[in-house]
Amino acid sequence: MGTHAARRCPRSENIAAALGLLGHPACPEVTVGRTWKRDGVEGRELFWSVDDGPHTEAWLLRPAGEDGDLPGVLLLHGHDGVKFHGKEKVADGPDGIADGIADLRRRGYDGLCVADGLVRAGFAVLVHDVFGWGSRRVAWEDLPSRAVAAGFDAVPRGRESDSDRRCRYEAAAREHEHGLAKIAVLTGTSLAGRALVEDLVALSVLRDRSGVDAARVGVSGFSVGGARGCHLLACAPGLVRGGVITASMSTFADIAKGHADDTSWWMVTPGLPAVCDWPDLLTVAPTRVLVQFAQFDAHFGEAGMREAESVLRSARTSVPCSDSAWYPEPHRFSAAMQADAASWLSAVVAPHALDSGL
Repeated sequence: MGTHAARRCPRSENIAAALGLLGHPACPEVTVGRTWKRDGVEGRELFWSVDDGPHTEAWLLRPAGEDGDLPGVLLLHGHDGVKFHGKEKVADGPDGIADGIADLRRRGYDGLCVADGLVRAGFAVLVHDVFGWGSRRVAWEDLPSRAVAAGFDAVPRGRESDSDRRCRYEAAAREHEHGLAKIAVLTGTSLAGRALVEDLVALSVLRDRSGVDAARVGVSGFSVGGARGCHLLACAPGLVRGGVITASMSTFADIAKGHADDTSWWMVTPGLPAVCDWPDLLTVAPTRVLVQFAQFDAHFGEAGMREAESVLRSARTSVPCSDSAWYPEPHRFSAAMQADAASWLSAVVAPHALDSGL
């Protein structure tokens, strides 16, 4: 199985080392910005720093008028071929739906705002930009010349509407992703490792917020968000009650056999296949997981997804590992998948800590 013949015995610390995580980051100082209420959702802007780059921008959302400590969900945005925005893909902020996001949601999310569904299910939801996206994206003036050239090849000079500028940026960012991956490896980490650090910080922010029950926290992510969720669950044992991984599970061998071009660097980490295979990430920590498979997902082969599911099922005898569900969908997070994810999280994460055995 996987890209190496022998089965490994993965451990959380070995996975963290392969990803380039050198210890868990501390909870940062958090600044609060604007607040708003809309359609039963109460929101609050949060800002913090994880390095000398731009501040991380995040939104904390909860049911309007709900007092007391709520169960929380860290919602991890995906790639979607869009880096100008991050959290805006799955949540709405104080200014409503961001420009260009409605079309993206129609293609990949059945037109829905994922965060709103989780809030309606009774969760406090934190969604943040991670390195490479949104507030954490590389500024245009900092892009290398080859990436800039790719941007102008896609959208020539003279076309300067907001939409044109975003499309130009996306073309440049696609080219630059390879360079970012090289830099990460050369500095002893990986793009997945950089995201992991920031996701661990965000998890600590969520658990530390007033009005959130730190003993009842879950994680949910689609596509690259799902890959981020796998890494987070493997490297944060005991901090998360349950996670939903959507359209983001196969084997490394499957990726290597014809699917690498459709896979971002946030899913491919040099050195990790020598430690474990992809599904092994979810067998390390004693955390329940729902894995949602999209049967017609062009990013993975069905045989690879079935093999990953078999590994997860066999692990149930030793850890409370995974539930799985299949959907006749391409690579997307459909309305049915979103509803099932919220329902599963409500059953696994939301019950009071005293009733859960944790």
